[in-house]
Amino acid sequence: MRIVSAMLLAVLTTILGLHPADAADKTLKAADLKELLGNGKTLALGGKGMGYTGTLNLSADGKGEGSAKTDGGDVITISGTWHIQGDKFCRTWAGLDKGKEVCETWRLTSPNHVDVFQGKKKIGANSW
Repeated sequence: MRIVSAMLLAVLTTILGLHPADAADKTLKAADLKELLGNGKTLALGGKGMGYTGTLNLSADGKGEGSAKTDGGDVITISGTWHIQGDKFCRTWAGLDKGKEVCETWRLTSPNHVDVFQGKKKIGANSW
């Protein structure tokens, strides 16, 4: 397990240009987000204690598709567009947030996990 964690840290530091000490608890900047998501990425959404779990496929052309299931059993379909604006991940998902654009700050908490914030409020978590 330690070998896998070390390998993930090495890959992330290479991809995002981080030094090991910076690899966790860092707000991702525009260049970091573009490097991470620019070729597309599949994200795991939520997790234990978050109230939901799911998967989101972000494509390089700025489209996103996926779904999440709440702890109560409701399934939420995610479909729409995304882009990087400044140091934020901005998304417009049909059926969520009344179809309005939401721009998020992603804070790296481990080599393959971010906490997601809208302003100062934590609104989710993503991992890959």
